Amino acid sequence: MKYLAIAIAASLAAFTAVAMAGAPAFDSRTLVSVGFINIYAFDLVVGLAVLALLVVSAFYFEPDPVPLNRLVIWLCLVFLGYEFLVVLPAAVLLHGLRAFDVVRLLEYRLDLLLVLVLYTVVLRFISLDLLVTVFDVAAAGLALWIVYRYVAVGPTGQWEDGVFRLRVAWGGSSLLFCWLILSSLFYWPVRLWRLVLAIAAAAAVVMTNHRSAFLALLAALIVQVLASGRITRRVALALAAVAVMGIGVYYASPTVRDSVSYSLRTMFNPNADMTSQDRVVRSVMSLAYFAKHPFGDYIWNQRYYLVQVTFSFPPHNFVVQRLVTQGVIGSALFFAVIGVTIVLGWRNRRDRCSAFCLTYLALYLVFCSLNANIDLRENQALFAVAVAMILARNRSLREAAAEPQEGSQATARLPQQAIRLEGHPM
Repeated sequence: MKYLAIAIAASLAAFTAVAMAGAPAFDSRTLVSVGFINIYAFDLVVGLAVLALLVVSAFYFEPDPVPLNRLVIWLCLVFLGYEFLVVLPAAVLLHGLRAFDVVRLLEYRLDLLLVLVLYTVVLRFISLDLLVTVFDVAAAGLALWIVYRYVAVGPTGQWEDGVFRLRVAWGGSSLLFCWLILSSLFYWPVRLWRLVLAIAAAAAVVMTNHRSAFLALLAALIVQVLASGRITRRVALALAAVAVMGIGVYYASPTVRDSVSYSLRTMFNPNADMTSQDRVVRSVMSLAYFAKHPFGDYIWNQRYYLVQVTFSFPPHNFVVQRLVTQGVIGSALFFAVIGVTIVLGWRNRRDRCSAFCLTYLALYLVFCSLNANIDLRENQALFAVAVAMILARNRSLREAAAEPQEGSQATARLPQQAIRLEGHPM
């Protein structure tokens, strides 16, 4: 089972990196066709994960001893049950949709399934360090490829409102680059080569040039400071890496300097340009739709708004997006998982692993509060890894705390047992 767990972790990390490198086309690229069914790379990854989950549930099942961890598991199971036992049948029986088409849409809601697989299967047979290493390798590979692409091809992007927006990689790639930055600085022991990795990942973030990523990184550093209670040497190293990147950007080509400078100047301004204004308007419009259809589901009606719009893409805010696409029930279950996970991460914030995962989860959620990435398969494994690691570390800490108490209770009984053996009355 250890090798199966490694295979699942490696396949998730590889899919994340490759899908981000080829986004958005790779996600729906057909690998093989079986009749009318097109098999995608994600199908193979999920198939392997589900198979492992079934095997572990059948042969290695044991109830989780930690109550809050057990609560998260049940929330994930109830969420999946609601999607496949309520949303799917309703779509087929009441709305006349094909079951296969509905399952295809439900594949974008499997982040909590990945949480279950990573926590109950992968982290049961491999260590946290190995899991982080696997995703670090994927992130480093993608970052180096982006740097090479920039050197070989030059700056690429598009013009928006008269401003050239540098975009060497897909915007969501920032989530994987930021993973490498935070793990290098806050998870592993401080080493010079890890600082070099963090700078390379920061360079990839700059070349991706996503305002949301800059803002999310800032939020993550704030969470890290709050979790540690002070500005540690690791935070100082992070600021040093930012300074190095700042100098690099300043002396880079005028195209890079002007584009990144524009992103930094406008990342706090919701009225900076048409893109920012459109996201605010769409969130308001989606909330109006949710108010009319609180128990609706996008799979049933295929709408985000009450009115017709030119481009019908989802609102760029994960709270609004979940509400309008999954209604009250699905959203409440998903938000509950996030809430309990944050509570666990904050309670264990003095633990380095928990602080790192909490920091990354904050970065992920801030990024998704400004983008529609919460339901994108390219990055969902990163969310699942952060949640699963917080659960696994919480279990380890609770078990470690219980062992001394059990030992002390056994020691306390020893004198009484000795007295009984000697025949003295109590």
